[in-house]
Amino acid sequence: MKSSESIKTIAAAMNAVRKDIKQPEKNAKNPFFKSDYVTLEGVVDAIDKALPKGFSYTQEVASEGNQVSVSTILMSDSGEWIQFEPLTMPVTKNDAQAFGSAETYARRYSLSAIFGVTSDLDDDGNKATKSAPKEQPRKQTRTRRPANQKPDPNAKAKQDLKVRLKAISTEMKVAEKKLLVNAAGKAKVKDLSQMTKNDLSALDHELTTELMEFRQSQKKYEDKTAEAGDDFLDDLEV
Repeated sequence: MKSSESIKTIAAAMNAVRKDIKQPEKNAKNPFFKSDYVTLEGVVDAIDKALPKGFSYTQEVASEGNQVSVSTILMSDSGEWIQFEPLTMPVTKNDAQAFGSAETYARRYSLSAIFGVTSDLDDDGNKATKSAPKEQPRKQTRTRRPANQKPDPNAKAKQDLKVRLKAISTEMKVAEKKLLVNAAGKAKVKDLSQMTKNDLSALDHELTTELMEFRQSQKKYEDKTAEAGDDFLDDLEV
């Protein structure tokens, strides 16, 4: 991920979007996966309605061989910007329809992940993925749930957050518990054992902000180190 020297304005805007965004209706049918999903237009409409004035985004598309890559860039009229790492999708069929399908899927999935839009697998993604090699079936161990216990509707979101927390903890070299407690305080999550959908979204946003600020500080350190190294080499040549 690349960014301007400061991203405070964008971070505040992203927090506002996460709070104000209304999840779009899954009004498209996916016959391949037998599920409903949100179209790219639905994702874009939900984001545009929640995005504060003075902020915008764009997506760059590139292709190489049988792959399509989409990079999303957030911008503020203050001059701040963030460019996220590109999402690359394989294209197994060499025709315009398959490339367009992969592009649509990558654009929609990237925006959904960045802005916290809940969506399902896109029908367009079928053409980009259906020819991919099938994974070998894995043996699954099922745990019986008490008859009176209802399934947790946020179970998948909690698991995704747990995986993300571990990845961020490893990169920042900070204990997972310390990182979680700090983010929960900023997100105003009072009870980690009884988190709502909004709590999970807010917590994810704070973790993302922590990671962006960490990467920004690392970049500044690397730039200063490189500059000091150049000065040192210049002195040696005198």
